[in-house]
Amino acid sequence: MQENLMRLAIFVFAIVFAAGAVSPSREQAHGEVAPRPAEYLVRMLPGAAPKLAVTASLPIRGQALAMETTRPGDIPEIDAKGWPALIKNLRVADEHGRPVGVTLADQFGWRLDRELAGRLVARYEVDYSALAARGWPAPRESAFADANNLVIAGRSLFLTTREVVASQVKFSLPRSWRAVTPWEPRPGAANAFAARSTQDLVENLVVLTRSAPDEVTAGRFRLLVASMGHWQPVRPEVRETLGALVQRFVRLMEFKERESYLVVLLPVMDSGGEAFRRSFALTVDTPPSRANRSQWGNTIGHEIFHFWNGWRLRGADYATSQWFQEGFTEYVANVSMAEAGLIGPDDLRRKLAEHVRNARRLTTSLEGSGTHKGPPLYSAGALVAFSWDVLIRDASHGKRDLGDFLRALWRQTEGGQRTYEWKDIQAALNATAARDWDAFHRAHIQGTDPLPLNEILPLAGLRLAEAGDGSPLVELDPVAPAPARSLWQALATAEWIR
Repeated sequence: MQENLMRLAIFVFAIVFAAGAVSPSREQAHGEVAPRPAEYLVRMLPGAAPKLAVTASLPIRGQALAMETTRPGDIPEIDAKGWPALIKNLRVADEHGRPVGVTLADQFGWRLDRELAGRLVARYEVDYSALAARGWPAPRESAFADANNLVIAGRSLFLTTREVVASQVKFSLPRSWRAVTPWEPRPGAANAFAARSTQDLVENLVVLTRSAPDEVTAGRFRLLVASMGHWQPVRPEVRETLGALVQRFVRLMEFKERESYLVVLLPVMDSGGEAFRRSFALTVDTPPSRANRSQWGNTIGHEIFHFWNGWRLRGADYATSQWFQEGFTEYVANVSMAEAGLIGPDDLRRKLAEHVRNARRLTTSLEGSGTHKGPPLYSAGALVAFSWDVLIRDASHGKRDLGDFLRALWRQTEGGQRTYEWKDIQAALNATAARDWDAFHRAHIQGTDPLPLNEILPLAGLRLAEAGDGSPLVELDPVAPAPARSLWQALATAEWIR
C-alpha cells in the first residue's frame, strides 16, 4: 500500500509541475546538466493547531536529508532537536516508488538507509502545535498564526539535499486563502512560485493569509506588505512610508535588477525585527500610529536596507564586519527618513545624540564586538557612517558623499557577488575622497580610540554638548561658518542621492 502511495505521489508531481518546469541549465563544472529543480507541494491540514503536509521531489546523490541549521534559541523543543523537532510522519521513496528507510541523524537532518542517485520523494508533516501551545515564541524567526494568517520561516518548512539548487513550490490552500512570498510567481499557476536557490528557499518568510498584501514598487523593485492585527488601521501610513524609503534606497544604490521583497508586520506586542534574504518580520511594543511613525518607519527602513547591506554586501568575516553591516544600515535609514520628510533636521540631530549615548556603552573595539550585537554597536557604526559622510563631503567640497562610497563598494564587490574585506572598503573610500582612511580604521575601528566627533561635528556646523543630566546633545553651532552650515543642510535633507 505504501509503495503504491509513493508511486502515486511521483505521478502527481509529474502532472502538477510539468506545465511550469524550469529548463535545466548546464553547470560550469564538467559540462554536466544541472538537476531538475526541487518540487514542493504544500497543503494546509485541518485542525485547531497549524499543520502543513508537504510532498517533495528532490534531486539526490547520497544518503542525507537536511534542514537549515539557523534557529531561535528560546524554544526548548527546537533548541534540543533543531527544526526536525517539527517534522512528523516522514516517509521517503526512491524515484521508482520503492520505500527507503530514514533515521534522524542529528539536529540538522536524517540519514537514508541506502545511497540514492537521481530523485527521491519525501512526504512529511510540519506540526506547529508546540509553538502554538507556547503562545508563538520567537514569532519573527519561526512561525506565528492567528485566525487569518500563518507566517512561517522557510527554515522550518523545507527538507533539502545538497543537490537542491532551484526549487518550485506550489501551495494547495482553502478557497479563501493565498500564499504571499518573495519568490517569482509562476505564470498561469495560482499560489505557485520559483525560488532561485536553496538559500532563497529556506532563508525567507512565507505568509499564508486570507488578505491581499499591499504592494509598493520602485523601478523594478517590488515590495509586498502583509499587515496584521494592529497594523491594519495604519496601512495607508505604512504604504506611504515604505514607498518613500524604497524609492530612496533604489536610487541610492542605482539598483536596476528585478526583485521582490516581503515585509511581514506581526500583531505581536514586542520590539524587534528579523531580516531574511528577501523578507523580514517586525513586531513593535506600542501600537503603530502616524504619531510614532518615526520609530517604526526607521526600523522598517533599517531591515529593508539589509537587502543591500547585509545579504548582498557581506563581510568576509561576519564577526568583524557587523559594525558596517548594522551601523551603516542604521545611518542610511536615519538619513532616508529625513530626506523623505518623515523626520526633520532636529529629529536627525536627536538621533545622532542617541547614537553618541549608546556608543559610549561600547566596551570593545568595533571589530572586537563579535556576534554580540546591540544598540552600542549599531550606534557606534552609525557614527562611523556619519563621520565618513561628513569627511567625504568636506574633502570633495560637497560634490560627493556617503552614497558615492556605497555605490563604489557595490561595484568593487560586483554587486555583492563577492565578500568584502577592509582593503575593499578602503579602495572604495579612496575612489570617493582622498584621506588617510587606513589611519582612521586602525585607530577607531580596529582600535578603541573614541571617534573624533569634536573634530567632525564642526565640519557640519554642529557641536557636542551635555544636557543637565549629563546626556549628550548634538546642537547647531551658532558661529559655524557658512560652508559648514551648508554641509549640514545638505546632509539633513539627504541631498546625497543624486
